[in-house]
Amino acid sequence: MKAQRCLGVLLAFGFLLTAPFARGQDEKKKAPPPPPNYYPLQVGNEWNFRVTVGGNSVNAISRIAKIETIDGKPLARLEASLNGNIVATEHLRVTPEGVFRYRNNGQEIVPPICLLKFPAKSNSKWDGNIKVGAEQGKYFCEAKEANVEVPAGKFKALHVAIRLETKGQTVTTAYWFVPNIGFVRQTVDAGGMSILMELEKYTPGKSDKK
Repeated sequence: MKAQRCLGVLLAFGFLLTAPFARGQDEKKKAPPPPPNYYPLQVGNEWNFRVTVGGNSVNAISRIAKIETIDGKPLARLEASLNGNIVATEHLRVTPEGVFRYRNNGQEIVPPICLLKFPAKSNSKWDGNIKVGAEQGKYFCEAKEANVEVPAGKFKALHVAIRLETKGQTVTTAYWFVPNIGFVRQTVDAGGMSILMELEKYTPGKSDKK
């Protein structure tokens, strides 16, 4: 009888010791996978686009040139160039809340505009007020799953439609985001002008290559 009681104590004590470990294992197994990276912003990442405006096409390159700390936040500086000349810049950051643009051609966007809200999923909607320089506006976004084909290939993407209203004018922009690549297609319609960007090639930076 005494031996049975000792065995029972040992078994109970063993259960107490292993229970936290077992719970930790279960929690580890249940931990969700990391979310897809819809806009990789490592230094050196480069996107080659075919840009079409009014029936004319040119080749443009977007590249993450460096990470700059602005107002205490690390922001990826993206430089767009034509024929080796930088024609536009923007500062971007990916946070647990989404993909944000903080600056456009050196002008601060207050608050930063959310290009893609996390968790990224179809039928999600979001909006916000922004101020760029002296101009103020409001934007409305909606995301939907979509298949897209560009010179770089065929992809399953998350299509984000953005409508920006400012000074009585409306600008509509759409992005097709693909995990681990960024956006492979973009359209802009503003004041009767239409712009189409289609990805021809994505080259990850050295630190981003496997």
